[in-house]
Amino acid sequence: MSKLEKVKQEVVKYDYVRFSLCDLNGTSRGHVIKGRHAAKYLEHGLAFFEGTLAFGPRTEVVMLNHENNHFFGNMNIFPDPDTLRPIPWAPGCMKVAEMLCESRWMKDNTPQMACPRYAARKQFQRLADLGYDFCSGHEIEFTLLDETLQPVNVVPDGYSLRLMNKHSKILFHFDKNFEDSNISVERYHPEFSRGMFEAVTTPKYGIDSLDMAFNLQQGLLEMADLKGLTATFMSQPFYNESGLCAHLNFSLWTKSGENVFYDADAADNLSVTAKQWIAGILKHSKALHAFTSPTVNCYRNMGFFLFASSINWGIENRAACIRVKNDGPLRTYIENRLPSSKSNAYLVAASTIAAGLDGVIKKMECPPPGITEHDEPLPRSLAEALEELEQDEVLCDALGKELVTWFVKSKRDADITMFEGVETDEERFAIEKKAYL
Repeated sequence: MSKLEKVKQEVVKYDYVRFSLCDLNGTSRGHVIKGRHAAKYLEHGLAFFEGTLAFGPRTEVVMLNHENNHFFGNMNIFPDPDTLRPIPWAPGCMKVAEMLCESRWMKDNTPQMACPRYAARKQFQRLADLGYDFCSGHEIEFTLLDETLQPVNVVPDGYSLRLMNKHSKILFHFDKNFEDSNISVERYHPEFSRGMFEAVTTPKYGIDSLDMAFNLQQGLLEMADLKGLTATFMSQPFYNESGLCAHLNFSLWTKSGENVFYDADAADNLSVTAKQWIAGILKHSKALHAFTSPTVNCYRNMGFFLFASSINWGIENRAACIRVKNDGPLRTYIENRLPSSKSNAYLVAASTIAAGLDGVIKKMECPPPGITEHDEPLPRSLAEALEELEQDEVLCDALGKELVTWFVKSKRDADITMFEGVETDEERFAIEKKAYL
């Protein structure tokens, strides 16, 4: 029996099945289907508004030009049978499941190239063709707010077990439901800003790691809602206070189980491939910044302690935009410290792979580690980062014109235009909170 046929038998055991599509902003959008009707959509797809991927942060509709477009017509979303999992936090006594979807054009059943999950899988296939597997984990920071939208702790207290204990009832509630929903978090701790915590996911290979990061974020939002709280990934939720990140940690492995980034004979234990990969990321980091800091609010964190503002790398250097760990063959990996918690995990991984592979393919020379006053600065605004992305031909070709065009247009039309005519920074921040909180 095929996987699809097995899943068809499974979905009827649930009262409801959610079909979830990740848009360009990392928001989960979809339909809830009665379990007894879900099977028929597994094979033939579910009709859905064709412009959904490019919605703005508050569902602003962005007009897109594409040869397959209808006039506000539909595309189809198809669930991945491997992603069926229970949603134990769903309210009531109903059994609810969810499946992650990718979108296809109604006209010719071809993939929508701007679909973030599809874009990530395309990059994983490039790695697979070279004999590599991508192993990754995420450090996802989030802020918990009470019913008055104030942080659950007034005074920051990083790594405090006393603070952790104070909020363990809600955090352990989250974690129990995560475990029951196939979301594996290895550890939690309070961070250095008010109401901020971090969840560190278990490393996994390929698309499974990105799916888990996406599911974790959506689960936090939903479970907090049900408890009368608000979970937010807004990069800087409190004016002029240090904000949130979602660092991507990753390594490359051969099919025989060898860490591609590790070289026992090198002075720093880093292989030639690792150095070339780092060089590729540094080369394209200005364009990458559009994906790692995809909101206007993200750029408020630049200049704060341990937030990267220039292009550099270092071994165990938290101030660098690329931090490398080189602790033996099993613990040598790269940490991309650029992503904000508002970034889309699929797009961050896809663009990171595209940049790294360019370094490997072109055998780029890696600069020495360290931070100097001569390092090139990263873009200081979303508008600047979008321009860098459009001008980066390698990244545009690797990710596809459709994805880059849709992403840039969505950000310009739905994010940047919100601030036209706004005179004061306080007014800007008030608009940011309405859009991103």
